[in-house]
Amino acid sequence: MKHRLRPLCVAIFAAVFQQNAVAQAEAVLAPVIVTGDREEGYLKSTQTSATRMEWPTKETPLTIQIVDDEIIRDKLITKPSQLADVVAGVQQIVGYGNTPSQYYVIRGFSNAAVNYRDGFRSYEVYTPRDFANVDRVEFVKGPSSVLYGNAQPAGAVNTISKTPLNVDQNAASATAGSWSSFRTTGDFNKVLGDVQVRLNVAADQANSYVDYEKSNNYLVAPSIKLKLGNNSEVLYAFEYLKTRIDGFSNGLPMDSSSFNLSSNATSSRPWAQLNNENATHRIEFKTLINEALTFRQGLYYSETKRDYRGVSPDGTIGSLALQYNAGEESQNNKVSQTELIWTSALGPALNKLLAGYEYAYSNFAYAFYSNAFISGLAGSFSAPTGTLSGIGTLGSATPNKSNANAVYLNDLIALGSWRFNLGIRRDDITTSSGTTSKNEEAITGRFGVLYLLSPQSSVYYNAGQSFVPNLGTRYGGGVLDPERGLQHELGVKHSLKQGLELTAALFDIKKRNVKRDVTGSYEYLTDTEQQTQGAEFTLAGQINPGLKIIANASFMGRARVTSSSDSSVTVGTRLYGVANESFNLWGVQDVSSSRPGKVSVGVGAVHVGTRKASLSSSALDMPSYTRYDAGVFYRSGVVRYALNLQNLNNAKIFDSAEGAYLQRQAPLSVSLTAGITF
Repeated sequence: MKHRLRPLCVAIFAAVFQQNAVAQAEAVLAPVIVTGDREEGYLKSTQTSATRMEWPTKETPLTIQIVDDEIIRDKLITKPSQLADVVAGVQQIVGYGNTPSQYYVIRGFSNAAVNYRDGFRSYEVYTPRDFANVDRVEFVKGPSSVLYGNAQPAGAVNTISKTPLNVDQNAASATAGSWSSFRTTGDFNKVLGDVQVRLNVAADQANSYVDYEKSNNYLVAPSIKLKLGNNSEVLYAFEYLKTRIDGFSNGLPMDSSSFNLSSNATSSRPWAQLNNENATHRIEFKTLINEALTFRQGLYYSETKRDYRGVSPDGTIGSLALQYNAGEESQNNKVSQTELIWTSALGPALNKLLAGYEYAYSNFAYAFYSNAFISGLAGSFSAPTGTLSGIGTLGSATPNKSNANAVYLNDLIALGSWRFNLGIRRDDITTSSGTTSKNEEAITGRFGVLYLLSPQSSVYYNAGQSFVPNLGTRYGGGVLDPERGLQHELGVKHSLKQGLELTAALFDIKKRNVKRDVTGSYEYLTDTEQQTQGAEFTLAGQINPGLKIIANASFMGRARVTSSSDSSVTVGTRLYGVANESFNLWGVQDVSSSRPGKVSVGVGAVHVGTRKASLSSSALDMPSYTRYDAGVFYRSGVVRYALNLQNLNNAKIFDSAEGAYLQRQAPLSVSLTAGITF
């Protein structure tokens, strides 16, 4: 044994000596500032969204997908809907006016526009988001009420904003593309002693493949981080986004004839318009109390104001009528989070325990007016006739409020080759809509276990719960039970090689107490159940030092109504917006070149199967599609050029706007980007 220990001791001594020598060298060498985009091959080794604590993704018994800054850059992702093209089992839901909101179908269920911004709950219906201030987006599959409160069982989508770095670094880019689009971005970071500041800005304008439509977008996002000694820091981050869309419309009629229209067809009119402003403030204080205990206090406030006027198709193409819509909306969210993280060694086990308290308030108020019989709107697509007249006035705003207090615990345990995740949360929530109000208490939990078969492979299982309050008048009297969700998941994580990870998962999600309107006059029962079952596969990382890839596949064995007393919804009806099968692939390969610098070529494909356009048993089927994308990239020193081509084959792609209208995605588009880091 002594002889075996000698080589180890020598190796340790040599490593320590080498580190000491390096430290001495660093003491006399001038600091080197590294600029440029870091390359990690589309793979992140740690996550925070699934556990609210940093923990290795490979050792977390949940399915987690991270869309990092490399994917965002290479795929030229500028709006949330594009994330569905690089994640398994996710399809976008189109909001009105085709606004770039964070609305998804995940594992067969809608997320109901509930998202998370830096871990804070943000219920922002149709709120546009710009990706110039986004570092990464983490998708946690399955119920997450144990950490985030009332939400659908689909999963949690947490957008991580850019914050100050500990190095001076600046970047700027300009992009020009199809339909006279032009976009500029800037990212500027400066270190001033114990203070770090960062500013992200963006501006764009574009016409559209759709007649009359054009948009303008402006973003400014400053942030500042102050170090308070060696163990504490405070962060303040602000973001302001202003969006204007002219030619705003809700899309095309829910009619199969819409599939044969040209890509520029619209039911909109030149005077239609949407204006949106949203601002967010975030303050976070963190301190290391001792080696084992960390304290965090976070405050978040967001506010959105929106006004619009436009038209919606009313009826089929053969008997086209147009409905005038106008509205004013306001949305604000207030969140406070207080957390303690305790790290300890309990015998042979490493324990990381999170204890937290959260207060969350949300208020969405809207005033709406519509008239299906207004004069001056008759006419064919993209050919308006007459003048607008007979407009009414907006009604009074209807507030929808949520006020919640919650306490939660989440424990991560590493014991030998075993990893455990146990969580529990208690919510006390009051929700109201207009004059209707309801108070509920709910307890949700989650259990996960992972076993490391080897350093390369692990298997895992988890079960998690969700809940959502149901508002409204119960048919026959009484109160409406809340929606409840339960997921069981079994998965495998395997390292095919260093830096290349494969994840495969089987899941079963059941949602009960789904609300339905019994009489057509807003009286409800909660007697409907829905279920999804499926399999997902993800491959991400570097196949070799010059080739990086992200590939996803999803197969839905079941996504149906499994129980209902509603005669208009047949048991067995497929849930809307859900594809039986979908896959996406994107890879970038470095190629040899006689020129200085680095040349890379990217190719990709997105396939989505047939989807129901609404929940009705006789709903229209949106056709399947396969879309091909490509890119050519060149980097020389601090300069980078990119040519992105999307929908090379001009595939006809349609999405459902909340089961009421159809929206068509863009045909072939071309973008050229020039960027510099300094």
